[in-house]
Amino acid sequence: MDSPSAFTVPNQVAPVIGTVVGIGKIVAMTLGTARAWVMVKVTAASLAALLMFGGQIMAQETTLDARASDPETMGWMQGFPPPEDRTIRFTDPDYFAFPKLRWTVCHFRELMPSVVVPHGTGDISTLPVDLDAGLDAVTFTPLGSAEQMTWNEAFDANYTDGIIVLHHGRIVYERYDGCLDENTLHGAMSVTKGITGLLAETLVAEGTLDETALAGDVIAELRGSAFGNATVAQVLEMTTALDYSEDYSDPDAEVWTYAEAGSPLPKPDGYEGPRSYFEYLQTVEQDGTHGETFGYKTVNADAAGWLIARATGVSVADYLSNRIWSRIGTEREAFFTVDSIGTPFAGGGFNAVLRDMARLGQLVLNEGEWNGEQVIPAAAISRIREGGDREAFARAGYNTLPGWSYRGLWWISHDDHGAFAARGVHGQTIWIDPTADMVIVRFASHPVAGNVANDPTSLPAYRAVAEYLMAQDQTPALVGREWIIEDIDGEGVIDDSPASLLFLPGGQLAGNATCNRLIGIYEVDDDALILSPAGTTMMACPPALEEQERRLLSLFEKVGSFRFEADGPLILQTANGESITARRR
Repeated sequence: MDSPSAFTVPNQVAPVIGTVVGIGKIVAMTLGTARAWVMVKVTAASLAALLMFGGQIMAQETTLDARASDPETMGWMQGFPPPEDRTIRFTDPDYFAFPKLRWTVCHFRELMPSVVVPHGTGDISTLPVDLDAGLDAVTFTPLGSAEQMTWNEAFDANYTDGIIVLHHGRIVYERYDGCLDENTLHGAMSVTKGITGLLAETLVAEGTLDETALAGDVIAELRGSAFGNATVAQVLEMTTALDYSEDYSDPDAEVWTYAEAGSPLPKPDGYEGPRSYFEYLQTVEQDGTHGETFGYKTVNADAAGWLIARATGVSVADYLSNRIWSRIGTEREAFFTVDSIGTPFAGGGFNAVLRDMARLGQLVLNEGEWNGEQVIPAAAISRIREGGDREAFARAGYNTLPGWSYRGLWWISHDDHGAFAARGVHGQTIWIDPTADMVIVRFASHPVAGNVANDPTSLPAYRAVAEYLMAQDQTPALVGREWIIEDIDGEGVIDDSPASLLFLPGGQLAGNATCNRLIGIYEVDDDALILSPAGTTMMACPPALEEQERRLLSLFEKVGSFRFEADGPLILQTANGESITARRR
């Protein structure tokens, strides 16, 4: 959720055939039935700039579930050229409407001008993979529901395109669908704000930006605007008092002017307004007293982007590359969408691959440290984790986020795990849980843009996964991550031989007998265990390894019980006292 409550769409524009993505909200509109004011405001240029601005959204009417709305199933943009009724164009009024958005979120670079965030020339940093087979079966109760749901079921319920879970810096879960694979860049939407805030807080921690300074003293061009007498901290906490509306039912709302200003497309005849993000920010007027109430308005993030650029002398894209992206071993370049003069959209235009977003999340969890190097100050992360003014946040009416606050353009839960997040429309998330030593990153294309649509299944799911992973550390279970065999009845194992066992939910067994892959079934009753290997592959290997595999397979058939030692290993034991010892990485 990026705004406290829903809003009303005029009856004449309620039927849904297209979606306008706005700076705080999205509203579905029908151009064919809209009144003249809609035709004036909702130009192709407006649609372009409104892309990814993210907030509380009107639900779009749809009966398509995640399977039926998969972009490949729908046939979007397939063929050379694609059929006319399967073509998506940037100038189409519904190019970012469900179900088209499920293709669009992975293809912004083809549709819009953009600027690259270079990833440097260094080596790619390795994210160790140690998948946990038990995660899909983790259960939780969605908010407002009495029925339990599994982590596996939540994947489709939230129209997830990709999700990754890091625990102790290892990938324990990774899954892709829709338009996404491990090499595809996906729109981060308002998670971009968290990246912008992280950069700004870095400058504050290093003393380059003074959080008590007025934005107008840093950027002289803002002195005549509402931002002129707001502090840097108020911009980063979104407690600025702005005469600025994102009510799409109002044809005179300021969001329309902002949208037109940021559009990279040609302006309509007779247009005399601002023509870039920078120009628009100079026109925002004040309404009220800064610092009293939280108000989620993307113009604050673009103001923060300008503060970063003015303080560093480079764009947000270049500063992100210089400070972070080129220093944490990212796999690919990233990019920002830009306005007509090439200004990166600091409030919602970032795109990256999922694993690189996970690296960014791990950097934050590590308090700015990466492979022994302090990439950004730990103090910057500490400031974010402290959170903002909880009373100011409460005044905004976020009833589903009680006790939360906002600081550094991040959402702070203040729960007993100290969890905090960067959040974006349609389900984009970087979720940091310091207590569980866990990072979850999700890319999604939910039909409803506001997080209020997926929070009921996301927030309790993240907590359930954290508790499951913590329990695995404290009290291991058979099901979960792979068990690496380190001893076969007191004779050890050959160095670096890949003997392992993976207990899957439902009684399936997988692993590696040494030279060959192993499949089978298992039965467990309290501490009793029966292994029934169904077979192995038939690869030949050196005699010593073959002999180890033979000994291991012969013991499997005799195993009758298991136990966990105090220091972590799993002991599989036969009735004759023979044993197999295995340990997780």
